[in-house]
Order: sequence, then C-alpha cells, then structure tokens
Amino acid sequence: MSMSYGMKGALALALVTAVPCIASAAPNGMNTKITAPGQSAVSEHVTLGLSKSMVIELDSPAADVVITDPKIADAVVQTSERIIFRGVSIGQTNAFVFDRNGNQLLNLEISVEVDMTGLHQLIERHVPGARINVEGVNGNVLITGVVDDLSQSDQVSRLVSAYLSADDDTQVVNMVQIAAKDQVMLEVRIVEMQRTAIKQLGINLSGTPGFGDFAKLVEQQLFTPNADGVLVDADIKALLPGQPQTFAGAIGTSNSFGIQGRSLGGFNGGLTYSNYVGKDLQTSFGATIDALERIGIIKTLAEPNIVAMSGESAKFLAGGEFPVPVGQDNNGRVTIEFKPYGVGLGFTPVVLSEGRISLKVSTEVSELTNQGAFQGATQSAVDSNGNVVQVQGITIPALTVRRAESVIELPSGGSMMMAGLIQSKSRQTLDQIPGLKKLPVLGALFQSRDFLQDESELVVIVTPYLVDPTQKNQLRTPADGYANASDAKTIFFGKLNEQYGKDGAPVDAQDYRAPVGFIEE
Repeated sequence: MSMSYGMKGALALALVTAVPCIASAAPNGMNTKITAPGQSAVSEHVTLGLSKSMVIELDSPAADVVITDPKIADAVVQTSERIIFRGVSIGQTNAFVFDRNGNQLLNLEISVEVDMTGLHQLIERHVPGARINVEGVNGNVLITGVVDDLSQSDQVSRLVSAYLSADDDTQVVNMVQIAAKDQVMLEVRIVEMQRTAIKQLGINLSGTPGFGDFAKLVEQQLFTPNADGVLVDADIKALLPGQPQTFAGAIGTSNSFGIQGRSLGGFNGGLTYSNYVGKDLQTSFGATIDALERIGIIKTLAEPNIVAMSGESAKFLAGGEFPVPVGQDNNGRVTIEFKPYGVGLGFTPVVLSEGRISLKVSTEVSELTNQGAFQGATQSAVDSNGNVVQVQGITIPALTVRRAESVIELPSGGSMMMAGLIQSKSRQTLDQIPGLKKLPVLGALFQSRDFLQDESELVVIVTPYLVDPTQKNQLRTPADGYANASDAKTIFFGKLNEQYGKDGAPVDAQDYRAPVGFIEE
C-alpha cells in the first residue's frame, strides 16, 4: 500500500486545470481517454467541514491515493478498504483512489467549508418556524430559505453573526425570502374642524357745541328823516349794537378695530342732536355705533390612499404650490421657487409579519394665510447701464401648518387615531379715550372692543392593508357607466346626466362594488 503526492499528484493537478469540463469521458483521435473532474463513473461530490474528517469505506482494496492539493485536504489510509479524509483549509480540490491494476475505485470532488451543522441546530432551536438552509461558499456564508416575517429573518441574521467569530472577515449573503405580503396600502382619513368667533363693538362720538350769542358794539353812521320823511345822512357816527358773535368748538372720537383693522359689518347705527338759535345752528352732537358678532366653522376632510412596498417610502399631496422669491438682480428680475401646501401624507411601511405592520407616518395640513405674510418695500437699484430703477416690493404669503408624525405598529386592517391636535387662540383689543374711559357707566361710550377667537382640532386615522394586485376588470371608478342626459331631459327636467350604469341603464345591486362614488344631478 502506498500514497504518493509527487509525480502522480502533479499529473492529476495538470489534467484537472488544463482539460476543460466535458459531459463524459470519451476517447480522442489519438486513442487517449480524458476524464474531466467529477465526470467519471465513480465520481462523488462531497462537502468536508474545516478541521473535520470523513471516513470512506471501499468495496475493493485500494493501492494508491492521489490528492490534487494537499493544502486543502489530506488523507490517512487506515486499511486497504478504509481511508480518512480531513479538511485542512477552505477551498476546492479532488482525490483519486486506484486499485493494484490502476483502475479508478473512487473520484472525490471535495469542497472544504466551515461546518454549518451547529449553526443549523442553533437556528432550529431558537427560530423553529424558519425554513432555512445555511451553507458555506468559498469561506462565506449563504443563507437561503423562507421565513414567516421580517422579525424571523432578522433573528436568523443575528444568530449567524453571533456564530461567526468577531474578527472573521466572512461575508454573509442573505437570500432569505419572507412569506408575508410586502405591499402595503395605507388608508388615511384626515379631519379638521375650525371654529372662529369674532366680536366687534365700536362707539365714536362727534359734536359741535356752541356757547351762545354775545353782543358787540360797532361804529355806525346815523341817518335822520327830513321834512319829507326820507332818511338822510346826519354826518354823525355812534357806537351801536352789531351782529351777535357765536363761540363754538368741535369734538370727536375715532376708535378703530386693532385686530381686524376695519369694521366687518353687522349692526351700524347713529344718533345726532342739533340746537338752532333762530336759523343758525348753535350746537350739534352725534354718536356712531358698530356692533358685530360672527361665528364660523370650517371643515377639512381628506381620504388619501397610497400603496408602497415594505421598507420603501411613499408620498401624497393634494393641494398646490405657491411661488417664493429666492433672489433678485439689479434689473428687478426675480428668481422664484415653488413651495407645496395642502393635505400631504408620507409613510414608510415595514411588514413584520402577516399580522404586524410597522408604520412611520407623517401627515400635514397647510393653507395660505395673510397672517405673518412678508411685504417687501419698494427699493431703488442701479441696473447694468447705470440707470436708477425702482424695484417693486414683493408680497409673500405665510402658511398655517398642522403636522403630525408618528411610528406605530398595526395589524392589516387595524386602525389607529392620532388625535389631540387642539389649538385655541384668542386676541382682544380695547381702543379707549384716556381719562374718559374711567367714567362710571359713561366710560363705555369712549371705547371700542375687537375680539377674535380661533379653535381648531386635527384628527388623523390610519389603516394599513396588505394588498395584492388584481385584474383590471375588478376595479371601478366614479366615471364607469357615466352617460350624458338627453337634450329633452336637460331642457325640461334640468338633468345633466343619466343615472350611473352601462349606457345610462340603472345600476343593478349585483354589479355594484364599493367603494364607488355615485353622483346624480
């Protein structure tokens, strides 16, 4: 019995590396028979664990053993019919066993990898529901199979990392598939209620008080009657009473509305008083009263639906964009950017299992407002030609924003409400006349009140669903079955469209599939 690693091993290595793989052993034109690696009748492919041994029992006595690369695997011949192969280092090699007549008894294609038996047992013990296969590939770890959810996949990955040594450069290739559906449709219902209360009470006074008529002496020419009774100049002047003098003044109050800036309407009334002496107006007094109480309610409702893959983000916006200037040159040309506003939704779903979906949800309701808007002043600038030009100011509106962000975990079809986004704001101003405002009872006539109260509450309800694509004929839109009304129905009955249905026919209960919006005019 002998085992050679010299000429026989070198010859075997040369044949293995120089001859391409063919389907089977076959003679060539020079009556030479070439056998490719693993293609002989006695070939076997085996995976040998690193630093592990494998016992081969032969049917016939072996006379010679040839190993292509002893640095990867070696052999110990215990008896003529028993050989023990040992994995030395990670890699691939092959071994040939011959009998005394030079016939092949065995051709082993050996792959030396890290033994994964312990890792398989570890995964089966701690993640019993996972159908996982772990194998070594050139010193790396390949994970294949199916798990029920993302958490099981994460558990398998952590067990593999813990099994490998911390200073090992082994790469882990995770090709595990998740049995749970990975498309999530998020149904969001956004409801906002706003209540506004405004109160205005303004009193303004005006008047022209007079202080009576005061007599005065003036120099006048005297006239005396002659014999015929005609007045003639007597060449005499005397101080006689002249036209009376009237002393009068003017008073008035002007209390505006500070918050609203102007009267919004409501009750408007006036009261005046005038005093005449003869035909002359001596004294007048007037009062103007503005009173308003307004209550308003605004309802905002949006129900966006959006679909995204597990782990991917999706966004939705129902609103618009408004321009915002970001630069201006010397000629007054303005560079603008558009900023979005409206009802926005963004979410990132992660399917943990059939009954668990992790959601990162961000919702926003915004609208344009004049409160807080920026008003640019008109400025002088010099253009490229040295001329002085007037650059008009720009008004930029502001935004009122209600935003909610959260990370939640829900089952498919389960709902959760994000509520409590309540905002209450009140403002009040009093315009008063100094000193007179402190008069008992009458002090209220010298002031104006402007009151504003805003209350809003935003509620967001989110419901995720695991969904699959469906056929096109299973989907319905609000335009399906729409038909215009005839001219006669439009003229005599005021109808704009027929009842929804195919060719204007009524809709049968069996054809109805919710949710579909039906509109009739």
